Amino acid sequence: MIPESSTGNCKVGCRIEYGRHFGTVKYVGPIEGYPGMWLGIDWDDIERGKHNGTVNGVYYFDTRHPKSGSFLKVKEGINFGQSLINAIRTRYGQRDNELAAKFVEQELLVFQQSIRAPFLECVGFDKVIGKQSDFSSLEVVNVRLQSVSSIGTPNELCGLCPNIRDIDVSKNLLSCWSDIFLMCSQLEHLFVLNVSENILFFPENCEDYVFPNITVLICGYMMLTWSDVIKLSSIFPKVKELRVPYNNITNLMVPVQHHLICLKVLDLEGNAIRHWTEVNKLSLLLTLEHLILENTKLEDIRFDATFIPSSHFPSLTKLNITANLINEWRSLAELNKLQKLEYLRCVRNPVLEPEKWDTSRQLIIAKLEHLKVLNGTTITSDERRGAEYDYVKKYALEWLRVKDTSEQEYFLLEHSRYLELIAKHGFPEESEIVVQPNILKSSLIALNFEYERKIILKKLPPSITIQKLITLVQKLFQLTERPTLTYVSGSKSDIVIQLDNEMKELAYYSIRNGDTITVEI
Repeated sequence: MIPESSTGNCKVGCRIEYGRHFGTVKYVGPIEGYPGMWLGIDWDDIERGKHNGTVNGVYYFDTRHPKSGSFLKVKEGINFGQSLINAIRTRYGQRDNELAAKFVEQELLVFQQSIRAPFLECVGFDKVIGKQSDFSSLEVVNVRLQSVSSIGTPNELCGLCPNIRDIDVSKNLLSCWSDIFLMCSQLEHLFVLNVSENILFFPENCEDYVFPNITVLICGYMMLTWSDVIKLSSIFPKVKELRVPYNNITNLMVPVQHHLICLKVLDLEGNAIRHWTEVNKLSLLLTLEHLILENTKLEDIRFDATFIPSSHFPSLTKLNITANLINEWRSLAELNKLQKLEYLRCVRNPVLEPEKWDTSRQLIIAKLEHLKVLNGTTITSDERRGAEYDYVKKYALEWLRVKDTSEQEYFLLEHSRYLELIAKHGFPEESEIVVQPNILKSSLIALNFEYERKIILKKLPPSITIQKLITLVQKLFQLTERPTLTYVSGSKSDIVIQLDNEMKELAYYSIRNGDTITVEI
């Protein structure tokens, strides 16, 4: 290692910016066979790196990814950052800094769009520019992308800006939560805190910090785990709105003695949660009203046998499950167990694709008794009445076929409200459900899709085109390449037909219930 004075403020663990790329210093010192002093960097963008911290067989540092590390020679042009105090003075203390402020505003808008996050408000840009040196009046501060790497001297912040209520320090060069804690300890009026896009490590004495004034905490793109979130909940025990999109959260275990007792909004967008069994663990959050699970790779929804509506998710009224991998209607029927669910966002899921948009909307409305707003549009009483009655008619033939048979139980799992809707609206007249040839053609057929020994059962209308079927299969198996489909008859397994005419409908190939479609790349 070399003296700290040789590299300014640089030390292992600090954050740097170089050429608009951000990274963490993991090594400071010489490299065997190369002159001068070097910094070993673990880059946030793995494409910027070259190796794993080992060069010519010599180990220097660890990296998050096999190719995220590289060395930088100590030289001018490496940005080691500035203090928050200097950033605020520069950002808000000069009348001629409006251009810089607009640049920061534009960067924030780009970040909003990347995670579709309207909760990040561009406030203060047009109001505070003219308040030269009047720092004590600042209530909303945005120093995003200002290379903040430290807070300043003790009590300097509270002396300069004692009335800050909302601060955004996202995408800076902060490296430790202790800096965030130092900032919070000086701002007694602070209640909104955005630290997104900073890679922070926890100090050993986290239990020494508690900030009950913070009610909104935003931590997107920070490589946090759920264990980190639980740790933060003890430091910010009064948080009502917690947004942790695009982190490394995969499990959601909530301790019996947890600190999320005030939480109303939880945003988990972009985390690879995958399994609803993890989501079920959040049922201990009795105050939770709004849950965002967009793009979390969920494949199905199931509540376990111990689910009790009155004690599991008792306050949940809003749910977002957009852009997932849900491919069966039973999953949406399960949501009817959430007795207070009134607002649902559910688009871009495979289960919806075979149906027209308005038909999918009707099916969801009929399945969820208490729903009032679907995908941002209010459900009127007339729309609900029509959707429920059409739903009864749509599945009347299937109900008559499975009634009092071994298949009845499975039918009622997928159509959990069917008997209730019959009691409410009555069963259709025979003339409304008479089987005509064209109606028979439009009834769903059950097909087995097989890819690399994994089999998915899917019910589809014969009218679906092969082109749409290929797109559906690609999403079902999460394929990066466009697949080819081959049909194998269940009754004559020696007959193999390639489904290569994308404009033809499924019915063109005379496919029947129980047949198999093989998926290949």
